[in-house]
Amino acid sequence: MGTMNTATHPSPFPHALDPARFTGTVDGRPTALFLLRNASGSVVAITNLGAKVLQIVVPDRHGVLDDVALGYDSLADVLTGSPSMGAFVGRYAGRIGGARFTQDGVEHRLTPNSGAHCIHGGPRGARHRVFDATQTDAQTLQLHHRFLTADDQFPGTLDLQLTYRLTDDNALVIEHVATALDEPGPASFTSHIYFNLDGVTEGQTIDGHVLQVPHANDVLATGQDGIASGERLSLDGHVHDLRSAKTLGDVPDIDLSYPLETHAGSEARLCAQLHSEASGRTLDVWTTEPLLQVYTAGQLGVAEKPDVGKQGVRHRPRCAVCLEPQWFPNAPNRPTLPQNVVAPGQPYRGTTIYRFGVKPMNLL
Repeated sequence: MGTMNTATHPSPFPHALDPARFTGTVDGRPTALFLLRNASGSVVAITNLGAKVLQIVVPDRHGVLDDVALGYDSLADVLTGSPSMGAFVGRYAGRIGGARFTQDGVEHRLTPNSGAHCIHGGPRGARHRVFDATQTDAQTLQLHHRFLTADDQFPGTLDLQLTYRLTDDNALVIEHVATALDEPGPASFTSHIYFNLDGVTEGQTIDGHVLQVPHANDVLATGQDGIASGERLSLDGHVHDLRSAKTLGDVPDIDLSYPLETHAGSEARLCAQLHSEASGRTLDVWTTEPLLQVYTAGQLGVAEKPDVGKQGVRHRPRCAVCLEPQWFPNAPNRPTLPQNVVAPGQPYRGTTIYRFGVKPMNLL
């Protein structure tokens, strides 16, 4: 081994999460923290509780490493914090109205966990479960979870294989394969990482970030409690039209579903581009999923009890943005929307890629 060239290898990030603080048990199953590292010094930290991404350390335009994902620095804080923070969400992302749906003439009643509705798979969804996890090499983590009707009331047993991979060019690749083992049932997975490209510090917001969702021409209409009605609203003249890049500070809070233009083939395609002029960091999101949920975290940290993240930073509204590729929320109740029913012999495969980069300083 030669000496490290500090010109190309930045100093280690000083606030790396400590795996020892994530060792414990939940529901009698062991929890841990896994660190993915690449040759350029970037790090992704993931706990097998909810398959949650709690830290992403990547360079800015000057090569300085910083943390661009909100999270918590201990198992205890994960358990008491926001359950969606960094989570891999399933077995159905988003809200299912009335916590019920009918499939093949049979009504399935779910457990409400958002008023009268079921959100993100319910109280026994993937966010709350301990996955089996194996780190196969420095850059790859493989996880497994089996969804059972007895746990979440969705029909069918669904076996999920999930892989996180950090590439040498600073992309976090998330791949899943879900296999129905007996009955068919609906499924929609997403990654609920909270991003701030300027780093995670007290008072930091995403108002200076610029976001573009170039291939979405409408959004899903929602009724009371944010439940998708099955209708679509054109983005022509809409305040949340993101087909051209918008500075988020100029746009009201966003919690909307953007159906993506259909495309031939099953390859991932670009669905969102985010950048910060302050840090120079960029984030391109690629996915095989048909819809992108955009959430500017307007409800984060509004409860009476503070939501305290890493290094004691209090999570506040608009301190991050979530870019969540998935299937259509509430689709099991809305036959006009595209359906994703996973049946035996027809696995549900999906890939989402969060690719980090930098852009040079604008010279005026």
